[in-house]
Amino acid sequence: MTLTAEQEAEILEQLVKYNVHVGSRIKVKHMEPFIFRMRYDGVYLFDVRKILERLNIAARMISYYPLDKIVAVSTHVFGVKAVQRFAELTGAVAIAGKMPAGMLTNRTLKNYMEPDLVIVSDPRYDVQALEEAKIARIPVIAMCSTDNICSNVDLIVPMNNRSRTSLPYAFWYLTRRVLEENRQLTPDFDALVKPEDFMTLASSSELE
Repeated sequence: MTLTAEQEAEILEQLVKYNVHVGSRIKVKHMEPFIFRMRYDGVYLFDVRKILERLNIAARMISYYPLDKIVAVSTHVFGVKAVQRFAELTGAVAIAGKMPAGMLTNRTLKNYMEPDLVIVSDPRYDVQALEEAKIARIPVIAMCSTDNICSNVDLIVPMNNRSRTSLPYAFWYLTRRVLEENRQLTPDFDALVKPEDFMTLASSSELE
């Protein structure tokens, strides 16, 4: 998809509105290329254009696989509803909340699965999924803040992955783009599906 200048500007504004660009006070070396500057209070800020670029790449990567073979994982309180809604709308599988050990590696378990691609909302919180994906040799897309160690991640999406508003917005946008890549996006999507629908215990006025 090629965005018009007006469409891109609107999305970049939304990334700021929902604080997707806000990192932490710590940065690791491999996240430096995505950082725009340090804020007055010592918090690092991401380059919103690089966030958008990586979200679009992630959507394209997801579209290469059957959607029912995509697993979206979040054990973070603000990511649980986000991955559930992503799965409901795209046909992917959500692991929301605590992930039972062995789901991706132990064939004797009733809940064992063999996904083609794993998406994690935070490598720190979703370390179980990350480690099992490594063992099972499953590619991983990870949403990473400025302080995340991203070993065993195949595609980094730089963003604020611990905010009440940022994770839900990122998964809303990813949902929209995945549907678009698969030619399943309906004209009324924007009217019927809002970023707030992906949020936990939040309203549109509670932006952090």
